[in-house]
Amino acid sequence: MPRPAEFTDEQIRSAISELAKAGNRLSAFAIRRVLGGGNMTRIAAVLADWQDNHKPAEQEPQAIDLPAELREEVDQRMADLSAALSGVIGRIHRRATEIAESRVAEAVRTARAAADAAEVELADARAVLAESDVAQEALQRDRDRLAGLVAETEQRERQAREEAAELRGKGTAQAEEITRLGSLVADLQARERQAVEQAAKAEGRLRTKDNG
Repeated sequence: MPRPAEFTDEQIRSAISELAKAGNRLSAFAIRRVLGGGNMTRIAAVLADWQDNHKPAEQEPQAIDLPAELREEVDQRMADLSAALSGVIGRIHRRATEIAESRVAEAVRTARAAADAAEVELADARAVLAESDVAQEALQRDRDRLAGLVAETEQRERQAREEAAELRGKGTAQAEEITRLGSLVADLQARERQAVEQAAKAEGRLRTKDNG
């Protein structure tokens, strides 16, 4: 297969100029047809460079010389249009200002409501904390009172045990004393019976002597 023919940049630009003068659409394919061959990538690059350097210059609008009566009407229309446009702009500005002020007022109301709600919640929290402190103090007082009662009860229990032990000791001593006294009474009673018997025997002996 034969290689595509190589063309210089100048030859490619010449083909582009030829197509442009004829009013044909510029494309790499159209240029390649004019040349009868060539590398599409290279042709496209040269075309892009040519288009960058041959951009149509922007034409300044030419002033139209109007008759005086038309110029006055145009000027009046322009003045009316300017006044109407100024009115529209003014109304838009006022409406935008009203909307902005309304939004600001709404934001302020919302912020104040939130601040009021936060203040109420803070007050409630302070009240709860205060009640908690009071309840804590009352609970501590109850604990102290119960601790005192427990200590007093334990003291009284110790005293009761000591008194019971003392009474048990006294009861034992009294029982021993009663036992001793009982023994002494029994002994005295025995001696008394012995004395009575001896006296009776002595009296019997005396009576026997007297009768003899």
